[in-house]
Amino acid sequence: MASFLAPPAYKPEQTGPEADAKYKRLRWQVFIGIFIGYAGFYLVRKNFSMAIPMLEPFGFTTGMLGTALAMNAVAYGFSKFVMASVSDRSNARRFLPLGLILSAIAMLFMMVPITLLDPIGHPERKGLAVFLMGAFNFLVGWFQG
Repeated sequence: MASFLAPPAYKPEQTGPEADAKYKRLRWQVFIGIFIGYAGFYLVRKNFSMAIPMLEPFGFTTGMLGTALAMNAVAYGFSKFVMASVSDRSNARRFLPLGLILSAIAMLFMMVPITLLDPIGHPERKGLAVFLMGAFNFLVGWFQG
């Protein structure tokens, strides 16, 4: 994994009119890539917030779901602190998409507590369902940080 995220090899600085045109094109590519990437992060992060009203008929209170949602912010904060040094020493072309893919996978697993635990038929499983939703939301926050 470390070699996958290793920074690219050093390339000497280019000068001249060809370099100016190339750098202008690359600046736009980087801007568009980061814009689309962070829009994807935002959409993945906000999925659970938008699903909260649809989860209340399953017997969850707003407080229970808010606790699971708070795990995202906690993990995001810790991840920004811890992973900053890792991301600074890695290949950004691979680090950003890897974080987006992992957070999307973690968000896909958010349906597991509802579909497998059946909190309507088994109300005693609500606590476990909230714990799992919080754990998956923690992973989403960690991968996004």
